[in-house]
Amino acid sequence: MPSTILERYKRILSGKQKRFSPYEFEDVQYRKQKIQMVIRYAIEHVKRWTPEQARAELNLQDVKALKLHLVREYIEPPIEAKPEDVYYLVEYAYPYLPRYSEKEKVLWVYGEVLEGKRRHFPAHYFQSVKGEERAKICFDYMCKELLKIQDIREIPAIFKKTDTAYAILRKYKLKILVDTLFFSPYDLVTEIYPELAEPHLWEE
Repeated sequence: MPSTILERYKRILSGKQKRFSPYEFEDVQYRKQKIQMVIRYAIEHVKRWTPEQARAELNLQDVKALKLHLVREYIEPPIEAKPEDVYYLVEYAYPYLPRYSEKEKVLWVYGEVLEGKRRHFPAHYFQSVKGEERAKICFDYMCKELLKIQDIREIPAIFKKTDTAYAILRKYKLKILVDTLFFSPYDLVTEIYPELAEPHLWEE
């Protein structure tokens, strides 16, 4: 039964037991409940944190000290998570915690790429329909917030010269969009802003 998981977890914390049985989480019906119980016990009874505090402060060292790496392997990290990120363990244990919107998550990742906190975007970040939406969010942010373009109808004049377009995309870490998702700067711009596909906007 799930309730006995805490007794085993306490034994692990005390050093009387090294790890959970390999069969502990085999039953899919109870797996999530068991993992949630372990993480909640670690947060509420060992660290004496609130869920909000845990999401903000829990780090990889805490996870190792609390032996939560033994359950971490059963939780699929979100695509945005870096190898050292563990906030999603808390979100897994407390599903009711407020979540960032998809746009907020994308801009968080893009911000870290721009700041050099990430060397690149996560693998497969711009694939699939969701990936296209992420691309649109990043490109729109680049145009409006970084390039300070007031009217999107100014964009073709900036991007119609291929060398200029690539230089801008490289500078703002978005050349990957043309490398992996769109065929050209023109394709990129007109896919994100279909209203800019008018030929006269791209004339020299």
